[in-house]
Amino acid sequence: MVRIRMKRLGRTNRPFWRICAADRRAARDGTILEELGHYDPLLPDQDKVKIHRDRVVHWLKQGAQPSDTVTQLLAHLGLDAKGNEMPPRPWAKKAPPKPAAERLAARKKAEEAAAEAPKSEEKPAEG
Repeated sequence: MVRIRMKRLGRTNRPFWRICAADRRAARDGTILEELGHYDPLLPDQDKVKIHRDRVVHWLKQGAQPSDTVTQLLAHLGLDAKGNEMPPRPWAKKAPPKPAAERLAARKKAEEAAAEAPKSEEKPAEG
């Protein structure tokens, strides 16, 4: 059975993924049947995913099963898991984790308080 999934490339803290058609039993970075596109999560939303749309639809019509992640990426491009057209799903912006959001709010509050505080005039040093 053929599976459409992602193959990891890139380096540490700089991921890059190729979207591939591969045998279900092959290793993640092992033998593939065809490269169908790529996904770079560090690029802006409109440039993150590039695919060969006609080849992806071909594999889906032949019975290939997309992985969960590939299914979500295809939804952003306007394809469902069976290769049919649908309205593209917009990219969602994630909120920062709660501790990070609290730190950001505290930092912003401190900056505002520092900006509002009257600046004391410096006295020249007596000597």
